[in-house]
Amino acid sequence: MGKTDDSVASGPEAGRKAAYFARNRAALISATQVLLGDKGWNATIDEVAAHAGVSVSTVYKHFETKELLFETCAREAWAAYESWALSVTASASDPIEQLVMPMRLMFRSNRTHPVFAMIFVRNVNEFTALVPLMTKNLGIHMRGLIKAKVLDVDHPDLRIMNLKAVLMRIFLQQLENPKSKDGDADLALSLALPMIGVSPAKAKALMELALPI
Repeated sequence: MGKTDDSVASGPEAGRKAAYFARNRAALISATQVLLGDKGWNATIDEVAAHAGVSVSTVYKHFETKELLFETCAREAWAAYESWALSVTASASDPIEQLVMPMRLMFRSNRTHPVFAMIFVRNVNEFTALVPLMTKNLGIHMRGLIKAKVLDVDHPDLRIMNLKAVLMRIFLQQLENPKSKDGDADLALSLALPMIGVSPAKAKALMELALPI
């Protein structure tokens, strides 16, 4: 875990120190995320410090290792993106649309969240370990719909696993291939949705809905 300020303090002074520490950490995370998108996981702590405009010792006050810093940056980039996508999806009333809209939004993240998208595309191998984190809530959502019989399928775990693999492949294709179009991603998704019990007609209709972005 990252290092924290263990000094004993109380009252306004403690509050100011905590706020200062939090601001420094947030600035460091933001600068490092941009660097991760530009240079990838091979960036050094010296480069991080220079990019963030802080000393190397300041970096280590917040994170004990480069790996911990970079993983935290990746996790927080994903968390920020996911929070945004779910807030956008909240406007949908159809439970299947609520499931599918975040998938379509993710395929467009190179425009809506370019720093997040570049972190992913520059660090594919390192992100592989974070795929379970990125797909955790999706699995929970899908299982909830299956339990409620909104989706009615056999072998749900296998179907969820297969869909997750397809989603990640489509996502990478959209990020890595500059010629990829939104329609290509939507078509691939529409062909995959029947794996979880969405009819081809419903899948096609979902792809034709305008996205609120």
